[in-house]
Amino acid sequence: MLGRTVISAAETAGPTQASGNILRATIVLDSATAALLDSSRLGLTDIDVRVHTGTLATFAANGPLVRSTDVLVAQIDPENPRDFEEFERFVREHKDRLPVVAAVRDLSVPMTRRVLRSAAVDVLAIPFSLDELHQVIETARHHIVVSRPQVRGRSGRVVSFLGALGGVGTTAIACQAGMIWSEKQSVCLIDLDLQFGNAALYLNLKPQLSLAELIDADDRLDEEFLRSIGEKHASGLTVIASPPDVMPLDAVNPEFVDRLLDLAVQCFDIVLVDLPGAWIGWSLSALQKSDAICLITGLSVPGVHQARRQLEVLDANGLGERVRIVLNRVVNPMFGRADLTETETVLRRKVNFPIANDYPTVSAAIDEGRTLGSIKMKSRIEKDVRAMVANLNVSMNAEVAAPQ
Repeated sequence: MLGRTVISAAETAGPTQASGNILRATIVLDSATAALLDSSRLGLTDIDVRVHTGTLATFAANGPLVRSTDVLVAQIDPENPRDFEEFERFVREHKDRLPVVAAVRDLSVPMTRRVLRSAAVDVLAIPFSLDELHQVIETARHHIVVSRPQVRGRSGRVVSFLGALGGVGTTAIACQAGMIWSEKQSVCLIDLDLQFGNAALYLNLKPQLSLAELIDADDRLDEEFLRSIGEKHASGLTVIASPPDVMPLDAVNPEFVDRLLDLAVQCFDIVLVDLPGAWIGWSLSALQKSDAICLITGLSVPGVHQARRQLEVLDANGLGERVRIVLNRVVNPMFGRADLTETETVLRRKVNFPIANDYPTVSAAIDEGRTLGSIKMKSRIEKDVRAMVANLNVSMNAEVAAPQ
């Protein structure tokens, strides 16, 4: 379970508005403390306050919520070594972007000193009044102004593409979606399939640099270096290609993926991630950072059953609500749509995006690195992919830190 988030009644700003003059504050509290708060009284004219019932770990695992938070107030227990170590690590990793206030029960002077040594911007004693809460939020706001006077927050969206099994068209759909998104937004496609990634090949690109350089960069990994690695497609889509040589999956770790995606969303409006089919620690990190997860499968019996298994893993990790089922290569009747009732019964979920079967058009688009529309105008498959992109745009913009 990834915790529960409640947005204050005062919150009216969408993602774009919130990144301007509206300060977005998230308070992470255990259930007992959260129950004492009246969320309808938390917001001010220029502050939107969200209460996340859970732990710092459940907050950190909710990538969309982290990215839409300007100030964090997190309840911790400094007497618990594991709890405090996790707090120190989070503050250290986010100190350049996210000021953190520690909320502590039975606060003492030695405990206050210990917390402030961790680089937290302030400490809040539990129980606290609304005035005290707003005061520490203002302290954090001042920290933002002082430490980043020239920086305007920018936070793109992350969409991950995960195949239920090999050969279902995951990379092809990710590439075509990326080119469509690029018509109106800045988009980066990151091919994280270290061993069998083909995104650059599908776009007829021959990049000189790849993900391997980012992996080797270590501490030199920053926005400028990230942009220098990307290869630009004629559509405007930026691609970070998979390594030219097969690399072991453990060449990447969760910390690298977190850092990579945090940088990418500062550079681009939309970040698409093409993931390997294998479940490993760092792929889970990418999924947790995602605003939406497109699970791609086909109509075959193995495809549907493997998708069901993937859904079970995603649900078990609290990611089920972010998943969109993409059913590829659907053979439609001459009029209307194919009946997907049986497939949805097995999946125990609605198919969000059926994609029409059109092998000749897709094959030509892959061979030439072009859009579906440039191969065949007004094709049904292009219409389906455009509908998917439009729907994802609407849903991601509408879900401001949706409950997880």
